Amino acid sequence: MTILRNVYQSMYKIPENINAHLINTCTARLNNELKRNIWGFVAIAFNRVDMDRLMKVGPNRLCAEWILKNGGGIRTTANPDFLFKDYNNLPPENVKFFIKVADATGASIMKIGLQHFNGCKHIDTVIFHNCQHLEEDGLNDILYLTESLKVLQVSACGNIKDEGLMVIGQLKNLEMLKIFFMPSVKDLENVKNQLQKMLPNCIMDIKK
Repeated sequence: MTILRNVYQSMYKIPENINAHLINTCTARLNNELKRNIWGFVAIAFNRVDMDRLMKVGPNRLCAEWILKNGGGIRTTANPDFLFKDYNNLPPENVKFFIKVADATGASIMKIGLQHFNGCKHIDTVIFHNCQHLEEDGLNDILYLTESLKVLQVSACGNIKDEGLMVIGQLKNLEMLKIFFMPSVKDLENVKNQLQKMLPNCIMDIKK
């Protein structure tokens, strides 16, 4: 903060005793912008697919690492009752496992991160709850799970709008869909009607 204050003073020749409030306001804004930029860089780094790591450990472990690093959890086919939340509790790298449930509750996942689903052929349940960094079209790559996905929850994801939910209609094997508390969705009833037409055999619980 002191460095930024000195920069403002040297650039604009502002007497400190006269414009202290102005300087503090401007430096605070710069500081917040810097924090946002740093967070954005970190978030992208934590969501981008590491191709070298993918080749080494395979899609299921890489996907699990992605979800856990971003604050979510996973269940495996071998241990479906246990929710892995700690990155360090995953099985050793020489132990192969398959993800059954991807629980992104409160996770800082982004659209590019969903590319981690590619190659994960046993995921039958996905939960996107309170994913505040998931963009408006953030669900598009859920289609990597078209063959295996049976249960999907999308809730409290503030950036996703009506159009962003329509991709769900392409999940032909979906058996249960739960959508609620989506503040950016303007016409949830229309979304529900459209999805019911696209997925007539899917049980849906869609509400505000």
